[in-house]
Amino acid sequence: MADDNQSTGHFWSRFAWTVGVLSAVLGIYVFVNDEVRGRLFPDQNAATRADVKEQLQLSEERIAMIVQASINSAMAGADARGENVSADQQDNYEAALTSLLASEDPTLTDARFLAVSGQAEAAAEKLVTTAETSGASEAIPAQGRADLLRNAGDILVPSDPAKALSAYQKALELDPDNPVLQTRVKKLKAETAEKNAVKAIPRAKFELSGLQFEFQGCENPEAPKCVLSVMNTTPDTVNFWIGSSSAINEQGRWLDDKGRDIAASSHYTWNIPSLEASQIEVTYNRPANIFQLVRFELHVNNVEFNKEFRDIAIRGGRQVDVRAMRPVPADHPEYAYEVDNVAVHFLGCSNPDAPICRFDLTNTGTSDRKISTYGGLAFNSQSLQRKAAQSVLSLSGKSDGELPPGIVTSWDVTFRSPAEFFQSFWPDLNVEYEAYPRAFTNLNLSDAEPPAIKALRRDAAYVPDGVFALGDMEFVFLGCANPDNPKCVFDVRNPTDETVRFRVDGARATDEAGEEIKSSSSLVEMNGEREARIPAGVTTSFEVAFRTPMPRISQLVVPVTVGDGRHEIQYADIALQAN
Repeated sequence: MADDNQSTGHFWSRFAWTVGVLSAVLGIYVFVNDEVRGRLFPDQNAATRADVKEQLQLSEERIAMIVQASINSAMAGADARGENVSADQQDNYEAALTSLLASEDPTLTDARFLAVSGQAEAAAEKLVTTAETSGASEAIPAQGRADLLRNAGDILVPSDPAKALSAYQKALELDPDNPVLQTRVKKLKAETAEKNAVKAIPRAKFELSGLQFEFQGCENPEAPKCVLSVMNTTPDTVNFWIGSSSAINEQGRWLDDKGRDIAASSHYTWNIPSLEASQIEVTYNRPANIFQLVRFELHVNNVEFNKEFRDIAIRGGRQVDVRAMRPVPADHPEYAYEVDNVAVHFLGCSNPDAPICRFDLTNTGTSDRKISTYGGLAFNSQSLQRKAAQSVLSLSGKSDGELPPGIVTSWDVTFRSPAEFFQSFWPDLNVEYEAYPRAFTNLNLSDAEPPAIKALRRDAAYVPDGVFALGDMEFVFLGCANPDNPKCVFDVRNPTDETVRFRVDGARATDEAGEEIKSSSSLVEMNGEREARIPAGVTTSFEVAFRTPMPRISQLVVPVTVGDGRHEIQYADIALQAN
């Protein structure tokens, strides 16, 4: 660190000289692009020279705040990827970003804007670009460019060690005798080599019907390519072809192959002569750093074999942690359960503007499990039923998928309608086409106090005997209103521990003249239909409406079904209240 600090001091003196020369001789002022400027000056269509200069005159306190926020973000990102950032690297990051923010060099305006807006890595890449383009025009001396590149590398280390190493190496080419740069390059090369080291693949060599295979691993994390070798050890020509191959990356996502090629035939088939050998290359359609699982479909003389490998690090990829089961809330251990060799962790619901409920699933068995999820139902604080808008497994990016043993996938259920509270949430989970219903209750979706929950309006009963029970349900008759288009309203509550089916059928009313009138509609408020499955502890309302004017109802009969039982609610001599 002593060398680093000394180097930082040298950097400041050299940088001040560079700034002076550039400002005096060139008078260059570079403005940021409109996109970045728009984010920093949201109330202006365009920033003037004075505006830009004023905004970038940062106080020491503001610089410290920006730097700390960037460090926190960079460290959090590194932790999420399972990467370690040393204390020295953190110090180097802080010094490099501070020097950039404190600089008044107009050629660094673009980079400073990016740093101020929280895009430290983009700012570092801009420093690299500035150093390279300034080299072509000789706008900045070689020493100044080397300092810019070193600072860029220091900022890039936590997020992209490969890019950081490239920046250091370019700096070292400009300043080959710099011991600090030499140390940076040596250490990061060693760390990168360690991360990219490929572990020996267990049982990589195998034989199928006289063909000798060896799995040689995978490379190129942006578009993974896996390589197998094959050799025919028999005295006869053997018909061979490779079928569809698939893999699961560190996020638990299936990857389909996008290409299969045997070098000897330039095709996915090959009649292999005796004692001949070749390589097989399989490429995939999504990035990956680790293959938790890779499966090859191999056909030898019309016999299909499936070969599987686990935990394959992709050469050149980042050192990351594979997806693991996240713990359930400590106060709800019952959120962890298992159905048909699939362990489930319910992680709760959040985001009241567009609610999302999250799960983790893993296969605890020994064979693939077919998972189907078609969403779910939720009931808000007013007992209104909401259907899920989307249900997605990270495994497939769809509502269903094959879950291999030991693999973890996330499952997200999202809703379109806002809700601050779910009285009840019923996810729709099927394993091997068997439904496993489950209810989760009293879910607060925000940090605010729970809203008022719909309850039986006992105090608003129309008559003293307006509170009653039928079967397992509690009811309150709230009266009838609107003589021109009469409507009679009831509350109903399920006090049991189970969901109860409830249905309201066509009602009958007798007017003062003794004429019987049938209702025009009957519906449950929860879902706007005649029938609803009312969750445990939930209260809703239902109504029956008539089109015929009636100032008074002599007799009201409302047939209802509670569970398996049929009942009739009857009231007499009802005066209709005006709306």
